[in-house]
Amino acid sequence: MKVYIDQSGKVEYSGTATVVAFSNGIKSAILLPARDKRILQKRFREAGKSHIYPYRIFAMLIFLLLKRTKFQELVIDVEYPGKSDLIKNYLMSDFRSVGIRISPGNIHFQQIGRKCEAHWHGYYVFTKKRKPEKTTSVREVLQGIMK
Repeated sequence: MKVYIDQSGKVEYSGTATVVAFSNGIKSAILLPARDKRILQKRFREAGKSHIYPYRIFAMLIFLLLKRTKFQELVIDVEYPGKSDLIKNYLMSDFRSVGIRISPGNIHFQQIGRKCEAHWHGYYVFTKKRKPEKTTSVREVLQGIMK
């Protein structure tokens, strides 16, 4: 089954929440509040890893959103041009850590566009017209990164 992923509210924009949504006939979204993003950004800066902060957090949000969802292929909207391989590697590592194997050839980056339900669901959660199916926290994100 093919899953489409889209983001609303870039990770690096610390004044707003970030929403990552998926659709594949069903839809779901995870929200990371702005205050938690600021804490994570500070932790990455203190660790000397601020250059990977947005890509690592984006990948972790995708993982947290999908880790209990069955899929065969991921189609991720191009949010960070030139960083697709880095994000793909993080995702493969995150899924491997819980025993899920994904072939690199089954993770694709392309423009999703406004016709995709993932875009609209993420947008509506971001603008507070819908509630997220999941809200995550600094603690959950850091636990996922540190495993």
